[in-house]
Amino acid sequence: MLTIKIENNAEALILHCAGRIVAGEEVASLKAAVLCHQDRKVVVLDLANVPMLDGAGMGLLAFLAGWTRVVGTRLKIANPSRQVRELLELTNLDSVLEIWFCEAATDDISHPAAVSGHSRHLAARVHG
Repeated sequence: MLTIKIENNAEALILHCAGRIVAGEEVASLKAAVLCHQDRKVVVLDLANVPMLDGAGMGLLAFLAGWTRVVGTRLKIANPSRQVRELLELTNLDSVLEIWFCEAATDDISHPAAVSGHSRHLAARVHG
């Protein structure tokens, strides 16, 4: 089962995911949640509470990476769990996804100045 908590702020749409992103209703739910917010400049998938992805979940992330480029949205993956991070590295999806490690999914994650040329970023808390 996958639950998605949507946080919609002025800077970004943040989808806090909890559970497995696997073929079936889970992948369909996440895809629908992202696609229905295509007007947003930044979409963040917080994967801190996602213990695993299967092939369909990885396929969805690859699809979203391409789709967001086409529509002019920026996709960011925040705080992937160790298992998900290892899978992204093994499949080289980490080379096409912008991956962030930060204390909270909202910590400077949508600030364009915080972006460097590499897909992994550490966002520091700058607001006291």
